[in-house]
Amino acid sequence: MTEMVLIVNENNEITGTVPRPEMRAGRLPHRASYVLLENSSRRFFIERRTLTKDYCPGMLDACIGGVVTAEDGDHIQDSARRELLEEMGVATPLLWLGWLRIDVQGSFLYGGLFYGKYDGAFVMQPEEVADVLMLTEQEVLERESETAPDSIIAFREILKRLRERS
Repeated sequence: MTEMVLIVNENNEITGTVPRPEMRAGRLPHRASYVLLENSSRRFFIERRTLTKDYCPGMLDACIGGVVTAEDGDHIQDSARRELLEEMGVATPLLWLGWLRIDVQGSFLYGGLFYGKYDGAFVMQPEEVADVLMLTEQEVLERESETAPDSIIAFREILKRLRERS
């Protein structure tokens, strides 16, 4: 069954749904969830995307998350929790940090930004996650050229918003 993706307008209002391949081919504006997950040693869970991904295969993901589906509806929190559980087998409280418009690859998307702390075990979803690296903020930034562009933008913005709250 083809995954249906929510499409949005300039104001982040849902305007319809399309099959995921159509969204990718047309670079249609959509929503995605971004979870920055950190452990108590101040290291971040950084995923390496599988080579079969339809976007940035083999690259690093500075945030855990993904495209918001029609099944998620207008509930970005559900999308973030679902993605974290699917990709890493992790359920932990998440701090909502708001929306961010991300302009990338000639289009845009609205990212729902989240932060979580976690020190337990994780289980990678083999279809989506090839590896997990535990990196410091500096190590992530040094590997920006290896990282999916939208996820490094979200990574920087989540850290900025966390610092503003402190």
